[in-house]
Amino acid sequence: MRTALSAIALGVGLACACQLASAQTVTVTQQGYGNTSSTEQVGLTPPVPDVLIGVTATITQVGDNNHVGGPGGTSNGIFQRDNRFGGAVAVVEQYGSGNNAGITQDGTNGNRGAFAARITQRGAWNDAMISQNIAQMTPTTVEQNGVGNLARVEQFGNGDTSVQATQNGTGNQLTVSQRGATFFGPDLTQNGDGNTASVVSEGMVGSHPTIVQTGTMNSARTNQVDGWDSDITIRQLGSVNRAEASQTGDGHLATIDQNGSGNFSSVTQSGPAGILFSNNALVAQLGNNNSARVRQDGQGYMANVNQTGSGNWSSIYQH
Repeated sequence: MRTALSAIALGVGLACACQLASAQTVTVTQQGYGNTSSTEQVGLTPPVPDVLIGVTATITQVGDNNHVGGPGGTSNGIFQRDNRFGGAVAVVEQYGSGNNAGITQDGTNGNRGAFAARITQRGAWNDAMISQNIAQMTPTTVEQNGVGNLARVEQFGNGDTSVQATQNGTGNQLTVSQRGATFFGPDLTQNGDGNTASVVSEGMVGSHPTIVQTGTMNSARTNQVDGWDSDITIRQLGSVNRAEASQTGDGHLATIDQNGSGNFSSVTQSGPAGILFSNNALVAQLGNNNSARVRQDGQGYMANVNQTGSGNWSSIYQH
């Protein structure tokens, strides 16, 4: 309980550190035993009198041995930085046992606007980290329900990006890393147990990968470089399905639909930018143990693979 009282005192001290600034708030609620929380907010004073800043940090932990920062934590526990031009909201709620959280928001340039982040975990052994750097308007939400879930979200350049991740079940993993991000972002949903999803984007202006997995032991991975207005959608229903999509260049479109068990799909697209010169791949699999591989180079190629039944194999290479 000593850690709980110290965390509450830290929150009260930070909330009252600058009384002239409006809307700085830290609220910590802890119950149970062995809980640890940590909050730091920097750059709290608005540069102009009529600017209201919305700096808020809320930590709620109920249960046992939860951390936001500290032992076993994935970062120093909320830590919001240059928010004097407005912005920053970080909320962590944990229920259960052995949960960890994170949330580091930077906003080094002091951009006006929100860089909100949210972690909600229920169950046991959950682990989540959100790190947003020179953020402006990047609401990020991670919600986990079940046992042994793991989530990572990292954004670098930021600007109007939005990441949503929802995991239900046991043993799920999810990793999202975006670098020079602007507009849209991955929207990930996993249900079942043992699912894994990974999204890596770099240039990422207008890119919007989407991964939806329902079932057990499914695996999806996407990778985009440059990615101006490129789109990747992966939907998996069943068990032990695996999908991979990789795009280099701009204006590409990839869609993978899998329904069944033991299916594998791989799409690799590259080439110059432009709507008239983009690659377009659609892979649909219904059944079991189907395999499809699509690789397109150059400009303006389109591939449509539709597999129904079991044990089908397709390989398409255009260059």
